[in-house]
Amino acid sequence: MSCKKYLTVLAMACAVSMPAMAQTLTPSQTNLDQAAAAKERRAASVRSQLAPVTADQAQANALMRCANLPAFYKVDCEARVNGQGQTSGSVIGGGVIKESTTQVTPAELANAPRIELKPQPEPAAPKRSR
Repeated sequence: MSCKKYLTVLAMACAVSMPAMAQTLTPSQTNLDQAAAAKERRAASVRSQLAPVTADQAQANALMRCANLPAFYKVDCEARVNGQGQTSGSVIGGGVIKESTTQVTPAELANAPRIELKPQPEPAAPKRSR
């Protein structure tokens, strides 16, 4: 086997094994600081307690997120949830972007309500019994 092929196989093997290895490493063995590692543990704990969601429930949840928007934005939000527009990206790549285009007049745009996005609080860490 040539050196180039050997290195390619070795790189692929490492890439496949890294996610499994990362679950067993301690923060001192990774580049995570203690606070980040604790946050990741809490998130993993919360995810393990979540119930599975059906496609219909996921659709209803997505539409509920559109419900609090002003009417000017709500129509486009619901259209994206229902599959209209273009989709690009991937979850593995960092996120799926859903885009739709709506033409409005300058007057409509000037009168469009402004939306202020506020950070959402982190879920509380589950209490541990000792």
